[in-house]
Amino acid sequence: MTLTTEVTPVDAGYAWVILFACSCLYMLLSGVTKAFGIMYTELLIAYDVGAGNTAWIGSLQSFLYFCMGPVSNHLAVRFSFRTVVMIGGVVMSVGYLVSAFVPSIEWMFLTLGIISGIGGGLIYSPCTTLVSFYFSKRRAFANGIVLSGSGLGSFTFPYFYRYTIDQLGFQGALFIVSAVLLHICVAGALLRQPHQLSKAKHRPDHELEVNTKLIEKNEMEQKIKHKRKVPVFDFSLLRIPKLAMYVMSLTINIFAFSANFSVFPAHMQSIGLEKHKMAIALSMIGATEIFARSFFGWLADLKIFEKKKLMTCSAIASGTAAMFIPFLRNFPAMIAYGCVVGIFPGAFWSLMAVAMLDCVELDRLTSAMGLLTMFLSLGLVLGQPVMGWIEDATGSWDLSFRIMGICYYISGGILLLEPFIEKIWFYNPDVKESQEQGNGEQVTMLISEKNKTGAPDETSKDIIVSDNNYELNHFDLKKDKYSEKSDLIAPIVKLNDV
Repeated sequence: MTLTTEVTPVDAGYAWVILFACSCLYMLLSGVTKAFGIMYTELLIAYDVGAGNTAWIGSLQSFLYFCMGPVSNHLAVRFSFRTVVMIGGVVMSVGYLVSAFVPSIEWMFLTLGIISGIGGGLIYSPCTTLVSFYFSKRRAFANGIVLSGSGLGSFTFPYFYRYTIDQLGFQGALFIVSAVLLHICVAGALLRQPHQLSKAKHRPDHELEVNTKLIEKNEMEQKIKHKRKVPVFDFSLLRIPKLAMYVMSLTINIFAFSANFSVFPAHMQSIGLEKHKMAIALSMIGATEIFARSFFGWLADLKIFEKKKLMTCSAIASGTAAMFIPFLRNFPAMIAYGCVVGIFPGAFWSLMAVAMLDCVELDRLTSAMGLLTMFLSLGLVLGQPVMGWIEDATGSWDLSFRIMGICYYISGGILLLEPFIEKIWFYNPDVKESQEQGNGEQVTMLISEKNKTGAPDETSKDIIVSDNNYELNHFDLKKDKYSEKSDLIAPIVKLNDV
């Protein structure tokens, strides 16, 4: 028996099967979530418990999708992506099935909000993380294709929801959606564990084995990686300033973006649009996402524009549209707004995993994505209810749109100010003052020593070397704190070392 390691096909072969499976998973998960606006209006009519309280169902569901990111990614590494995703599909389907039997809307917080939310949480983060292990040169494009599945789901599911509700009623539609969600298990069965996260296997000597050098390299990487046990919630990643900036920007952005899926359909209903026109306008979000997210991923791979600039322009365009939509109360304007929502936030979501890889190495991507999705859940859980409460207080959705626009602008502003914030992040006046004082004392004492002993002029060179060494080592210490990739740091030159 020989110890062998399976090699993950990168940019070729089974990588495309993984891409197809993740796209299908994202289509089903996001389609059901983003079509909640159709179900939301039905809940408002059927139960009449207020816009803000009703919005908590979809918000709680989405919150769990993202909040469970660290847990689901940890379980995916521990057991396998395939196992976790398939279990999530069953749990989510059961949540929708049980919702068809509940007598009041309060029970839907448990069935539709919590149970189906936990199931979706076991799917979302593994689905968006896995594809980055199978692509390198086309990583941004591959992530864009996966997230385009969200567009396809957003385009088809509003019509699907509308048709099933009209034909079978609200409870009947929940039965059908539950059955559709079982297809998550089919797509999940296609997933394979990447070799970076797999344990070596024992195989007979006569079977085809991987090149010996590559095996040794992979085993060495595994040993190095497992020297340090990675926690489920790796908050140490927030010490990386660029990653922290992305987390803040994306959290504020999703606060505004997620509110669209309750605010937008409710606003169209308030201005008197027919139900089929509302479905068409909502489907425009998905239709444009299909192309926009792949396009932004492809554009990022060309490296013509920085990812940060693409994301900033996206935030500005989204914010401007949200600011102007209250003044436009006709069907063509709703179609245009739906297209803007589908196109420009696509830059944020198609570049999310790639942006994380600008901050951490591939073996820490599962921890970084899990941490990011956990913070995104805070924006998700607050977005829809807060905008609903604003409508309850003002009697109009206009102020809700304007607050959404401001949030988009803030998220873009954080990315623009990243270099400035990074300088502040590393600025430590106490260290600088101590350094200058210590260097001054070094110079004084060395010159004094020279005057007493009559030492040759080489002393001045020692002063310069010592000073430079202090500067270099102080810089290396800051660099290590930023990247956390080096285990060995040269000691700082102290006064007694001179």
